This record gives sequence, structure tokens and C-alpha cells, in this order.
Amino acid sequence: MNIVVQSEVVIFKLLVFVITQTENAALQSVGIKNSLYEIPGLGNQPVMIKAIPGIENYQSDIFEVYAEPYLQNLYTKAAIAILQAEAENGITGEIMFIQRDPPLGPTLITGNITGLPAGKHGFHIHQSGDLRQGCEKIGGHFNPYLLRHGAPFDPIRHVGDLGNIEAGEDGKVEIRFVDPLISLTGGPRGVVGRSLVVATNEDNLGVDGTADSLLNGQSGKPLACGVIAYIR
Repeated sequence: MNIVVQSEVVIFKLLVFVITQTENAALQSVGIKNSLYEIPGLGNQPVMIKAIPGIENYQSDIFEVYAEPYLQNLYTKAAIAILQAEAENGITGEIMFIQRDPPLGPTLITGNITGLPAGKHGFHIHQSGDLRQGCEKIGGHFNPYLLRHGAPFDPIRHVGDLGNIEAGEDGKVEIRFVDPLISLTGGPRGVVGRSLVVATNEDNLGVDGTADSLLNGQSGKPLACGVIAYIR
């Protein structure tokens, strides 16, 4: 038992180390927004509340309330997706997810991909993590609130909407950004066990207003995908 506890402490220190000072400030500022911590709850047990503002004539306010046992194990969580090509196109990549203050805090997404066609590609989390039939049989974008497609910082978006990544002429792209909505714990925004997808085309972020644009940004078929899994 002592060995397990010590190993978890080492992992925690390593995960904190990979987050830069600037990114840490961004994580803290985004994490505090619309969140209340340690509010006295039933039986004086603290609860945490995350408020997702409503959109007039579209959606009411959404409040996520976390109490015991969800307040257990609130140390940094990390997950990774190993991307594999849908066809023999040479695309590979590893994308890491780090959430310092689960379940409410934002998540740092970092990694690299090689072998991509030059240009922009949609970057999304899809509903299913079952890849037995390939990247095209994993459902649509992860969308627990049943909203339309949008950009990562739009007030209306799928939880799985992560925007675009852009590969250079050498087919490589380095990824490092913070998302305020996805979570690495259970609950409605949990993405562990789901699939990360790189799409063929650029995501137009829903701005065209057409049916396909509001569904998937007209980003086309998957080029590569991988299951998001916890790191132990």
C-alpha cells in the first residue's frame, strides 16, 4: 500500500512539472470562472458547483453539483490518446490530457501528430471509444447537452468540439492548448473512454449555418483516431 501511495505522489509531481507557469495561470483563471468550491452542503459536507450560463431563447442555465463521493481523489488526473490512421496513410500521434482540478477545472491538451496532409483539420472527441470497426463507427461528436456544433470557446458547442489543428508542409503539428469544458472524471462532461479524432477537412466551426455545418463543421471523414485512456 505504501508503494502505491508513493508512486501516485511521483506522478503528481511529474504532471505539475509539464505545465508551464503561463499555462498554470490560464488553468487557474479559466477554472475559477463559473465555479464555486467547498459550499456547505447537506450534513456540512462540502459541495462544488459549476454553472454553465444559459443562452436566451435557446437553453436554460445548467448547474453541475458535485458532493461526496465525487470529492474523493481530486488530485491531478491525466489521460492519453494514441492516434492510429484510419487507412495506411502513415499518421501517428500521442495526445495527453491533464486536468489539475477535477471535476470542475479546465484541461490542458498537449502532444504531437505526424504524417498529416498539410493544412487545417478538425479535432474532435466522439461519443464512442469502440474502434473495432474503425474510426467511422464511433458515433458523432460527444454532445451530452444536445447542442449544436461550434468553436471551442463558443457559448454553444459540443463538449467534444476542440476546433482545428494545422499541420505544416512536413505533415507535423504540435498541440498545446487549454479547454474549459471537457473533464477527465465521471459526470456529463467526462471524455475518458471516448475517441479523439483528426478529421480530413478544416472544421468551419458551424458558421455556415447549414445542417452539416451545425452537426460537424463539414470536417469530413476521420483520418486518424484513438481512445482516451487514463494514465496510471
